[in-house]
Amino acid sequence: MAQSKSTESGQQLHSKTRNRRQLAPRRDPLTGLFQQDYLGQQVEKTLLKCRQGPLEATLALLQLENFYEIRSWVGKSEASLLLGDIARLLQKSLPDKAVLCHYQHYEFAVLLLDECSSNARLITDRVKLAVQSAVSAWIPPQLELKCGIGLAKLSRSIPCADVVFARARHDLGQGHQHGDMPALQIPAETALRRLRCALKENQLRLTFQAIACLKEDGLQHYELRTCLADADAGLPAAILFETAVQNAMGEAIDRWVIEQAFRVLRQNRRETLRLTVSLTQNSLVSPKFFPWLENRIGHFGQVAEQLVFQISEIDVLIAQHHMDYFCHKLNPLNINLCVSHFGCTANPFRYLPLLCAHSVKLDVSLLEKLRLNPMKIQLLKRTINQLHETGLRVIAAMIDDISLLPLLWLSKVNFAQGYCLHKPNSVMNFEFLKDETLSL
Repeated sequence: MAQSKSTESGQQLHSKTRNRRQLAPRRDPLTGLFQQDYLGQQVEKTLLKCRQGPLEATLALLQLENFYEIRSWVGKSEASLLLGDIARLLQKSLPDKAVLCHYQHYEFAVLLLDECSSNARLITDRVKLAVQSAVSAWIPPQLELKCGIGLAKLSRSIPCADVVFARARHDLGQGHQHGDMPALQIPAETALRRLRCALKENQLRLTFQAIACLKEDGLQHYELRTCLADADAGLPAAILFETAVQNAMGEAIDRWVIEQAFRVLRQNRRETLRLTVSLTQNSLVSPKFFPWLENRIGHFGQVAEQLVFQISEIDVLIAQHHMDYFCHKLNPLNINLCVSHFGCTANPFRYLPLLCAHSVKLDVSLLEKLRLNPMKIQLLKRTINQLHETGLRVIAAMIDDISLLPLLWLSKVNFAQGYCLHKPNSVMNFEFLKDETLSL
């Protein structure tokens, strides 16, 4: 009897130990830090506390921007050891109350509470300098670790952790913008309310803008634009997408546009038609995007091969550690990829090897005041030649002066797009170039 009780007691102890192991948060084997799902749970709990009373909390996203470059120099094994050293340095440098996790690939995320939240920018800047200083002693002298930081404050109005992470990544992108961004004339709360209303009441509408090939290729290229059905709603497309990305709603809009593109392609039944769809950074980092896309392709069939996905250079930069997976999933689908706003960041050629791009759309800064600056024309030609050498086609967008076309043609630009050629329209009505033979 005593032996039976002892056995039963041992089984209960083993069961409790196993349950504790199951309840313990998972840690990343490479860095020893908590994983993303644990931090997501902590952010959800903190949001709940924010709704119950005043609470200061900030999520910080730290990205090791050029770690792929460092890994190619030092090797995969050394890079893994280096990542572990960085993780330990972060643990040592951050306040005790901070919740730190290895977020994704070469990114870390930390939840800062109370007074640490109030000083989030100072704390993260200090940590960034400490990491860069330490890593400089561990890597070859010709390399320099570049770090980016994105911050997002938690508040009672934020519905879920996904929105917090989206805002932190959006803030990360703001550090890469060159020049002054136009100020938003609409309060963020108003823009969000109008966006939610538009999605709920199906107020989004598509327009088509032609992309003209400067040397006839037998295809009809259009870019799909999204706007609100009510032109007086006062929510321009730029603000619409900015608001969507900040609130983790960009993927929902992307899916809607792709769905409409599939329907247009199936209805037109023209193999020469190509439709370009812009993707937000929400879709680039979403684990649910490709399962959904593959499901829809299974429904619509081969028309998917007539799509072109367009992503901005800024989004490539801030989601670069997701691009390997993105391209791995995209390639088998035979959907071409275009990088827009090419040249809006420093050294854009550095990031092209991360992609499976087929074309780039030049940033407007490369095309401004061309005729007034011969040196700028030479820079444009060198850039285009370098892109052509890597097998990429070049699009010049936002062309408002048709007299620029001869200069662009001489510079070997492949495509041109802009209001002087074709204004966005609810129907595809552009007269594309045709090669014709005349009998005299």
